[in-house]
Parts: sequence; C-alpha cells; structure tokens
Amino acid sequence: MEAEARLEYFGDVAAAIQELAAAVRAAAPEPPEDPDALLTAEQVGELLQLSPRTLKDHAATGAVPHHRFGKHYRFTRGDVAEIVRLAAAPVKPPRRRVSVADVAQDFRAA
Repeated sequence: MEAEARLEYFGDVAAAIQELAAAVRAAAPEPPEDPDALLTAEQVGELLQLSPRTLKDHAATGAVPHHRFGKHYRFTRGDVAEIVRLAAAPVKPPRRRVSVADVAQDFRAA
C-alpha cells in the first residue's frame, strides 16, 4: 500500500512539473526567426528586465558589449550572453572595518 501511495505522489509531482514547464513555455517570448538577428535595446531590455534607456546608457559608456549604427544601439545574442555573464560576476567583498582606537594605536606605534 505504501508503494502505491509513493507512486501516486511522484505521479502528481511529475504532472505538476509538466504543467509548470508548459506555463513557462507559453509565457516565454518566441525567439526571432533568424538567430543572427540584431536585437534592439527595447527587445534586450524586455528579455533582461532592464530599462532600454539604462541599457543604452551602459552601452554608451562601453560597460556592455553592443553594436552601434549611427544613433541606434543593436545587440547580438552573443552580446546578450556577455551582458548576463558580466552581471553574474562576483561582487567585491565588503571592506574590513577597523576601529578608530586600532588606527590611533598604529599611529602611536609608528
């Protein structure tokens, strides 16, 4: 009896996972027909949940990879992957705090 309950449980879990996967597929935007197509700042902003203005500002400073045609910013899929990689880069560790007394003692010793 316990084995049947486990099978039923795992069947329910598998069904829930399939339902969730279907919902994610339905909500995801369709990829463009041409995988080499250039994406606009608006399209990349929608994918990365960033403001197109912020994306353009970062591109203008050279902080993110991009291609510029006149005043228009365009991004390849490789550029988008690099932006994601840069965003996932490790953050600097917090600075070590030193008490004023320790600093004063260091100055007295010197």
